[in-house]
Amino acid sequence: MMKRLLCTVLALTAVISCALAEPLPEYVQLAPGESKAFDLPFAGSWESEMPEIAYGAGDTIYALCEGTTMLYLMNADEEAVIEVEVKDQVPAEIREAIRIALQEWEEVGEKRLDKTKRGNKYIKWWGYENIGWCGAFVGYCLDTAGVELEPSDNWKKVKPLPDGRPYSLREAGVPKLRTGFTNMDRITNEPRPGYLIIFGAKGYYADVHVGMITDVVDCGNGVYQLFTVEGNIGGSTVKRYSFLYDSKAADVKTNMSYLPEEEWTEAGVYYEGPRQTKSDGKKYNWYVQAICQTWQ
Repeated sequence: MMKRLLCTVLALTAVISCALAEPLPEYVQLAPGESKAFDLPFAGSWESEMPEIAYGAGDTIYALCEGTTMLYLMNADEEAVIEVEVKDQVPAEIREAIRIALQEWEEVGEKRLDKTKRGNKYIKWWGYENIGWCGAFVGYCLDTAGVELEPSDNWKKVKPLPDGRPYSLREAGVPKLRTGFTNMDRITNEPRPGYLIIFGAKGYYADVHVGMITDVVDCGNGVYQLFTVEGNIGGSTVKRYSFLYDSKAADVKTNMSYLPEEEWTEAGVYYEGPRQTKSDGKKYNWYVQAICQTWQ
């Protein structure tokens, strides 16, 4: 029963396809809840030996639960076969942090939160009031999930870790988080579920906001569709977003773009490309400044 429930939850969090894709291989490994789009060799329909593990729809393969299955793409004249291995590489504590972040998003329901300890449990967790609490939100989720956190104010002193265990920093300031993860040698341009994502604003500040990546679709050619949960956004609340991120963009400050509108399918998700900061009558487009590895 527990496994069936887990499969159901992961199926509900599986994400949708996106535009760019690599050719269909003979073998692919995915994580539970992950999906990947491919450039199919021909149009056809999918059959799966074990659809409870993975299945195909359109140009995308969806992974649900751990195991291995064969998928067949068929039409009247052709057949292609792909072996799909579903293996959860995301540590349990990180999966729990993602679950908590999504739960917080559902519970807050976009209610506007104040910046005091009395009315904002993320600020209460951090201990300091009247702050931009996006960093406190992701810290709260990681800490509540049991992820080990480097003590506050150690962001300058932290060193690279000897292993890839789940780890983060007890910091709320976005520049401090980026510096700390840089010192730990845990900055990447390849997103994974549970990683922190830091945004900058072109012509404004390099570190303006941080959120948590909950789902990733590998679209091929270095392009990913990301789903995030973010605190202290859109009027001091918690929201969920989805956008395309180009990890190979020639100009890092243009690495965010909109998902095609016909793929805006999940209720409650804001499908936005480059968001903006408004200040002094000007608008500054956001970009992905850094992705912080909470696990490796």
